[in-house]
Amino acid sequence: MALFDYMETTQGFLRDRAQKNMNPNDLIRYVNRARREIAMRSQCLRVVPPTSGQIETIQVTAGGSGYTNPTVTISAPDLPNGKLPNPNGAQATATAQILGGQISNISLTFGGDGYAQPTVTITDPTGSGATATAQTSPISTFNANQERYLYADFPVSAEPGIKSVFAVLDVSILYNNLRYTLLRYAFSEYQAFIRQYPFQFSYVPIAYTTFNDGTTGGILAYPFPSQQYPFEPDCLCLPQDLTSDQDFEAIPEPWTEGVPFLAAHYAFAELQSYNNARYWLDQFSMWTLRYSVYARPRMIGSPYGRR
Repeated sequence: MALFDYMETTQGFLRDRAQKNMNPNDLIRYVNRARREIAMRSQCLRVVPPTSGQIETIQVTAGGSGYTNPTVTISAPDLPNGKLPNPNGAQATATAQILGGQISNISLTFGGDGYAQPTVTITDPTGSGATATAQTSPISTFNANQERYLYADFPVSAEPGIKSVFAVLDVSILYNNLRYTLLRYAFSEYQAFIRQYPFQFSYVPIAYTTFNDGTTGGILAYPFPSQQYPFEPDCLCLPQDLTSDQDFEAIPEPWTEGVPFLAAHYAFAELQSYNNARYWLDQFSMWTLRYSVYARPRMIGSPYGRR
């Protein structure tokens, strides 16, 4: 639904289509507040940040010498994630520019897809010594010797309409051609029994805990990573505010139907019409629960007894 649709429905509930009693800017604020409540209550905005992406830039780290006809070769996609439009990844390509026999710049002709740790090789019949590094779009990785990872740093911005992460359901790591879920502990238990050797030991993380709550929260992983490892936190997210009809609505149907109920509750509360405010709050609670039941029906198992 667009912002206009939310506003129109809410004004109908208020019997204020002429905007005599309620400032439209206040209604916009109430609509967005209702959207955040629905996202938290229904947990309908779940995002797993990407562990691979496109190459965005290539930085020349050494220009070398004697180059006349260089060829830039980028490694094949090393971690395709199975997502469209390139489920198996896509090969990136680039060309090099020469200045005075040195590699002065490398320009991407195609950023490819499915890259986590790409490498760049420069070959030439006469030149040598040039090196370059590739930078991918933001991806989710554990970094060497880094224990804490803030929700605010999780790369969820690629998902349209997502503002921030407020909670994590679980964390999985990609290692040795496996994807396995880390063991989760309460912070006090993690502090007392897991986090015993702060810096002496590093390996593939096998356990984690959460620390702080809401959008300022984060996770702690142990053992400290010995190198870079892709990981996938299952994130619960908040939506970006709607300010115009052109803004993307991340909240999926059917939960969008409940937004005007709660917005009407806030508006009647402002008008000190408390009976009406209570009525629309009850409608919101009832219908949001129903939407969650409708959208999450029981699962039908295999009739052959296999799973």
